[in-house]
Amino acid sequence: MRALPLLLALYACAPPQSDGRADDPGRFSVVVIPDSQIYADSHPEVLERHVQWIVDHQAEHDIRFVTHVGDIVNDGADPRQWENAARAFAPLLDADIPHGFSVAAHDYGTWGEWPVGTDSSCMPDPENGLPRVDCDFTAFMERFGPDTYAGRDWFAGASPSGRSSYQLIEAEGLKLLFLHLPEDAPEEEVVWGEGVLAAHPDTLAHLTTHRLIFDYRLTDAMPSPLDLFVGGRFNALTYAIGDQGLRFKDGADAESLHQRLVVAQPNVWGVHCGHVDGEFRLSSANARGLPVHEVLTDFQDMSDGGGGLLRVLTFDVNHDSVDAWTVSTETGRRRENGEGFDHSLDILEAYKGTAFGELGELGFDTSVYDQLFAELLVEGSDTREMYRASLYDRGERDSSFTLDVPFSDYVSSGE
Repeated sequence: MRALPLLLALYACAPPQSDGRADDPGRFSVVVIPDSQIYADSHPEVLERHVQWIVDHQAEHDIRFVTHVGDIVNDGADPRQWENAARAFAPLLDADIPHGFSVAAHDYGTWGEWPVGTDSSCMPDPENGLPRVDCDFTAFMERFGPDTYAGRDWFAGASPSGRSSYQLIEAEGLKLLFLHLPEDAPEEEVVWGEGVLAAHPDTLAHLTTHRLIFDYRLTDAMPSPLDLFVGGRFNALTYAIGDQGLRFKDGADAESLHQRLVVAQPNVWGVHCGHVDGEFRLSSANARGLPVHEVLTDFQDMSDGGGGLLRVLTFDVNHDSVDAWTVSTETGRRRENGEGFDHSLDILEAYKGTAFGELGELGFDTSVYDQLFAELLVEGSDTREMYRASLYDRGERDSSFTLDVPFSDYVSSGE
C-alpha cells in the first residue's frame, strides 16, 4: 500500500559483513522483489530493467530463486498494468529461474478504501460504492497462476484455490522450500500451508507473504502517543489505523500467522513481506528455539516507485549465515546502511498531514509534533541527530546485514 499513518520500532540484528558475492564454494543467492505496483502502473520500463538485472547477474551471484512479496500491480482491474507485469517477468520464465509470488490486495482489487472485515471474495462492484474486486483472482491466475508453471520441475504445487504456491529447489547440498501465501491468508490457505511444511520436514523453508511486519519511522524516542506505534508485527492497533482491517473475514492476522506458520514449524528459517514502505527486521525463536528472521523490504513510496531497489540474500552454507544486501537495478550501486534517512523524513512529512488532524481531535497538543518535525529538518540539530541514531544505531533498518542461520538444525529429523 502507498501510505499509512506514522509508526516504527527497534529490534537488534547482526551487522553487515559480506560483499554479497557468490564466488566461493557453498554460496548462492536468492532475490527478494519488493512491491512492484507503482512500476507496473507508472514506470514499466523500471520493472523490466529490474527483472532483467536478475537474469543478467544470475551467474555472477549464483541466483537460484526469486520471491515477490506481493502487490505486483497497483490496480488489479487494469489490464494494462497486468500486461506490463507479465512482459517484465517473462525473462524469468525464459531463463527458467525458479520464482514465486505472494498475491496481495492490489492484485485483485482497485486501490481505495477497503471495508474492514469484509470477505473480499464476495465484494460487489463499484456501482455499489465499493472497490472493484476480482473475486476469482482471474488476472493473477491468467499470468502467474499454477498453469503458467506447468512442467517446471521446481514448481511443486498450489493450494486448491491457486492463490498460494510452493517451490522446491536444491542448492549447495540444501533442500529449499519457498512457500507463498496471499495477504491476510484465509483459513483454508493457512491450513494448506501447514500441510506443505509438515510434508517436508527435511527441507529448509522460507515463507513469503504480503503483510506481516511494519515500520512507519516512529521510534520510542518520539513524544506520546507516537511512541506507541513502534514497528513490529501488525497488531490490533495497526490494523485499525486507516481502516486497514483484514482482507478476509477468516483471514489470519500477523500474530496468528506467525504462531502457526513460523513458531510451530521447526524448518522455517525466515519470512519476507512488503506492504509498507520500509527496511525493517526482527528475530524471534521457533518452537525448537532456533532463530527465525522476519524481514520487511519495500520502497514503493520513493518518487519513482522504488528506485529499482531489490534485496539479495547470499547464503553461505559453510558458515551458517545469510548475507543480505540491497542494490539499485537502475544505477547498479549497493545501498549503504543509513542511506534511507532522507526518505524516512519524507515519509514522516507525508504521514504528518494525515495523522496530526486525528491526534488533535483526540485532544493532543499538535504544536508539540509540529515543533519536533521542524527540528528534524534542521541540518545538524540535536533533534535530527537523535532521530537518526534512534533509527539506525541498533541495525534493524540496515540495507546490508548478516543473519545467523544454522541450516542443518532446522531439518534435523525426529526432534
